[in-house]
Amino acid sequence: MKRRKKIAILGPIGNEIPPKKQGGIEWMVDYLTEGLIKKGYQVLLFAPRSTRTSADLVPVGPKPLVEYKILPEYEMARKLRIELSMLTNMLMEVVKKKKEIGIIFNHTVSGGMFSSLEKLLNIPVFHILHLPLFKELAKVFRESNARLIAISNRQRNVFPNLNYQTTIYNGIDLKKFPLSKKPKDYFIFSGKIIPAKNPLDAIRAAKIAQKKIIIIGRIKNQEYFETKIKPLLNKNVVYLGEVSFSKAIELYKNAKAFLFPIQWPEPFGLVMIEAMASGTPVIAYPNGAIPEVIKDKKTGFIVRNKNEMAEAMKNISQIDRRECRKHVQENFTVEKMVDEYEKLIKKLL
Repeated sequence: MKRRKKIAILGPIGNEIPPKKQGGIEWMVDYLTEGLIKKGYQVLLFAPRSTRTSADLVPVGPKPLVEYKILPEYEMARKLRIELSMLTNMLMEVVKKKKEIGIIFNHTVSGGMFSSLEKLLNIPVFHILHLPLFKELAKVFRESNARLIAISNRQRNVFPNLNYQTTIYNGIDLKKFPLSKKPKDYFIFSGKIIPAKNPLDAIRAAKIAQKKIIIIGRIKNQEYFETKIKPLLNKNVVYLGEVSFSKAIELYKNAKAFLFPIQWPEPFGLVMIEAMASGTPVIAYPNGAIPEVIKDKKTGFIVRNKNEMAEAMKNISQIDRRECRKHVQENFTVEKMVDEYEKLIKKLL
């Protein structure tokens, strides 16, 4: 690959890049894109037209999926059909620009739609696994021998015999997260309001410990929110909705601890390193990559249930908030993340 060849990044289409409010994959794509440009690479970013970037933007739709409001009179599958249309547009635009491209990083969560892209274009394609694998998707990747990048080592355990090229941890811009050594008297939960993220156990633990909890995040399951979460809201259980990025940072740094009682195989957990970068320890259930991201009893506590979480909340003063920041600085910065991607690029140059 000659230097004149460009790095193609296939971005997520669900939310805007970078996100104005809370976001995960969108921040990783923004950090990677801007980081590679700073290193002197030319980058093509395939994403919705509203994306804000220093890269050469290749629009694949007018706006992110979240901004489409589907009226009840339309068929139930309309949003899925819009998503597939945007991903198809992305595929066609990549094919059009194949002579400009030297390497592709696929950050979409497309269900393997691009798994044969490398064979089609004869260009190295790396698929970043932002979500857990399942057997149908693993079969697609296995049969196409797609190059995979995991975002934690534990993510690879369920399907170990795939073509994993490396593990690259998510990273954040520490300059955006000021360290707070003196928190206020509340705890925080941040994430989608769905059973898998389990804000319900965070509330239950706070009630057992008799502590205040603030909950932030987009409601993705309205029935779950209405039946399980809303009835528990009061002056000590506060739901603020999906907040701006700056507001989230303010809430992180002033919290005594971040509660993360997830009930699914979390592939990484970006919110955990955002909290720890602010000096805020994390108390979490040991699912997925949690033991890989948190240092138990050093940057928080790994617990098994709401009662243990409540006990950890009472003992949170044992954790040195400076150690939380140091842990992120040593392992999960945007600079480290971009450097790992560059290693792959240089290997193929």
